[in-house]
Amino acid sequence: MAKWVFLLLVFPLPLTLLAAGAALASSPVLASAFVLQYLGLLAERWFFFAQAKHPQNLYYQAIS
Repeated sequence: MAKWVFLLLVFPLPLTLLAAGAALASSPVLASAFVLQYLGLLAERWFFFAQAKHPQNLYYQAIS
């Protein structure tokens, strides 16, 4: 569920806001697209590290 929220925050929502901001020539809409994407990327990175299933950990667990 959380991954779908990240994907929505990072890709489709900012793209639609970007298109709307370009069509309306509205700086606040463009700024909100930037903020939404930035928050989505931060949340995705946090989730990745909180999950702690990194490929190198899986590799080193298999060796030992």
